[in-house]
Amino acid sequence: MNGPDTARLARRYIEAVGEHDLDAVDGMLDDDVSAVFAGGRFGKAEWLAALKRLLPALIRNDIRDVFAEGDRGCVVYDFVTDTPAGAVACVEVITAHDDAIVSIELLLDRVAFAPVNEALAQRAAG
Repeated sequence: MNGPDTARLARRYIEAVGEHDLDAVDGMLDDDVSAVFAGGRFGKAEWLAALKRLLPALIRNDIRDVFAEGDRGCVVYDFVTDTPAGAVACVEVITAHDDAIVSIELLLDRVAFAPVNEALAQRAAG
């Protein structure tokens, strides 16, 4: 892919997550996608399950910037929640091939994100 196509795909991916459209996200991910976060590596099913777990707290994603060169793209955005965390700054680096995302690396401040996980745990406990 060239830079503009990669940038468009990266933007669409973050927008789809923010819109809670996991069917669209699923369609953008290669079957063999590898997602890396906090030292863990996730396949497609695990990544979609992780995103689904976060959706109850997610209001939207506010994209700040998108960069791309060749098959690599980077999206800087705020993960806007209804939790005490409010908006958490995130960066995702994606690699695309044949119009599908083949790798994702998510970077965020885990301390800033902790209230999101706490709120979701409290909601699950009922």
